[in-house]
Amino acid sequence: MQGIAAISANNGWAMALAGACIVMSGLAILSFVISQLHKMIAIFEKKEKQADASEKEPAHHQTELPTAEFDILNDLPTTARIYKSLTNDLGDSFSLPTLHRIFVKENLPHPHLTISALRDAGFLVPAGDGNFSWKNV
Repeated sequence: MQGIAAISANNGWAMALAGACIVMSGLAILSFVISQLHKMIAIFEKKEKQADASEKEPAHHQTELPTAEFDILNDLPTTARIYKSLTNDLGDSFSLPTLHRIFVKENLPHPHLTISALRDAGFLVPAGDGNFSWKNV
């Protein structure tokens, strides 16, 4: 016996159908897992954020910037004085990422650009080990 007759006699069609079903089921399950992967990642990120929030962070005070005429990047001495008051709880030296987080949390405009301008103008001076401190303002 050869060919299609041999396939039919030895349950070849049923095995082929079962194999196709197993492969399609596996692919369907894999695509479902991949489509829900973002939810699993969000759970892990949420746990990390809670762990970060539980670490001691200094209390921040809401501050209001002066009137709309105040230009953050063109009046750097005033900007430095206002922004320095937000970082009093950090101590004498602090890292720039910590400073950036505070500025973002306080919803201050252009935190990265402002920090860069304050560094270039000499209001933020290196204190060693990647930390910075405020020049007397």
